Amino acid sequence: MNKITLLLLISIFLILAACSTPPEDLALDQVITSDNPALQDLEHTEEAGGNPNIPVDIPAKNSIADQFQTIYIDPDQVKILDSSMVEWPDSCLGIEQLGTECIPELTPGYAVLLEAKGLKFAYHSNEVGSLVHPATQGLIWIREDGTGSICDRLIIYLPDTAYACWCDSGEMHATSVNLQEILSEEEYQLLIDSLTTFSENTFNQPSTDGSNPVMVSLTFNGQGTTIPNADQQDSLVTMAELIFSRIIP
Repeated sequence: MNKITLLLLISIFLILAACSTPPEDLALDQVITSDNPALQDLEHTEEAGGNPNIPVDIPAKNSIADQFQTIYIDPDQVKILDSSMVEWPDSCLGIEQLGTECIPELTPGYAVLLEAKGLKFAYHSNEVGSLVHPATQGLIWIREDGTGSICDRLIIYLPDTAYACWCDSGEMHATSVNLQEILSEEEYQLLIDSLTTFSENTFNQPSTDGSNPVMVSLTFNGQGTTIPNADQQDSLVTMAELIFSRIIP
């Protein structure tokens, strides 16, 4: 994709977002409701016997803070809203990581709920903070043809981690990147703006090519209040496809 096309896509999305109703501001001391998608991990933690009143220990807290040293987020603006001690069911800390084999073994650690740039998201860590993974999915994009020749998948974990997998010559490949490696600060802010503006939605876009039918689906876990219209849905899918195209070789 050339620079002119990219700038055009960004301009279109800016226009669409500007025409949308902005989400209501959330006060920091507002009670976190159970329907907040970023809170689901903590709910599972409490069901597993976690205690949200236990503070994050120093190693885990420092490890989480390190996640914000090289991205487009001021670490001073990241707020810890809640924390819970828990035993994760596997070495992946209960998080789907494309291309990673998760060993089924109990791993003590923490679930931490944070807020930054108007978004709430969870991190999982082990007990000493040597493993820290984002746990709140911002979007899941899938493109497949049903035959296995096309099996593209993208998962973005808030606030900045992307996992991608794809098929090539009958083999599955997977990788992960920090979004700052592939997005400019302006592009990253566009993604954040869409997540804070639009609500949760899932939509499918079947290919018009009947000779090789391809289905594209996007599960968008926005934390805003605006339901995206058809044009805005197209813009969200285009954004996901752009991110995926920059990750794969």
